[in-house]
Amino acid sequence: MMKTQAYPYKEFAPNTFEIGEFDCASVFLIVGEEKAMLMDTGVGIGDLKGFVQTLTDKPLMICYTHNHVDHVGNAGQFDHGYIHPRDMADFNTGGGLGLDVAKRVGYIQWIAEREKGDYPYDLSVDVGEWGPEPTLYPLVDGDVIDLGNRKLTVYDCPGHTAGSITFLDENTRTLFLGDACNCNLGLFCTRMRGTPNFVSIEKALFYLKRLYDMRDQYDQYYNGHYDFRALGEPLGTDALPDAITALEQIVAGTANIELKPSAFPGAPKQHIVTIGRTSISFDPAGIREE
Repeated sequence: MMKTQAYPYKEFAPNTFEIGEFDCASVFLIVGEEKAMLMDTGVGIGDLKGFVQTLTDKPLMICYTHNHVDHVGNAGQFDHGYIHPRDMADFNTGGGLGLDVAKRVGYIQWIAEREKGDYPYDLSVDVGEWGPEPTLYPLVDGDVIDLGNRKLTVYDCPGHTAGSITFLDENTRTLFLGDACNCNLGLFCTRMRGTPNFVSIEKALFYLKRLYDMRDQYDQYYNGHYDFRALGEPLGTDALPDAITALEQIVAGTANIELKPSAFPGAPKQHIVTIGRTSISFDPAGIREE
């Protein structure tokens, strides 16, 4: 059987597409005059490569905002990928979350149950073994990707993963956040003190504030999932400043920290700070850099 190509999508700016992976994740396609950039590859449902080729015939540059399973799941359909060096080591394990079929199907089923969706896929056909692993190349802070009369600049924003990056598209004045900021932000690297992947709340705050201070360069931002917004619509402008406020309060010791059940099945309870509709989960032992 052929894998599905029935992805919902929206061209929300000229030659700028958000492809929905059936509520599991967002994949973005940015088309320039000479080549196109595919941002993330979802959890790995269906024939993503074949579908993208219906939208553009330009050569593809595959770029990743970070290495989590729901963003690198279809990486094996492509021969290469660009990602921050700090997220390279765990790329083939989905950031340590697992890339085997059972793990990915479990995630997909959890999303389908949560969203109560009816989706045009057959999990026995549309989710296969992960791989082969693509050749990886580095993307670092300040790199400029030239697609031909269209440039995107890379900005580091660690915290969700050690190598989380964002992309600023100067043509459409759009900031692509990946999972570096959203309304349900897991700062998982605060749990990793003593390892190379540790990122403190203080450091995460520095990078989020840097993005906010660049707001004269963008008019809208999109995160890597469309659960707090409609497909093709930007994330609300409250998300970034509210995340910053939450982190500032955590650092200052004034935050209202609640211990709540994790949204993920079987995961331990999480320390949560909520400002407006934005919630931050973190490890209280990972607040300070030192």
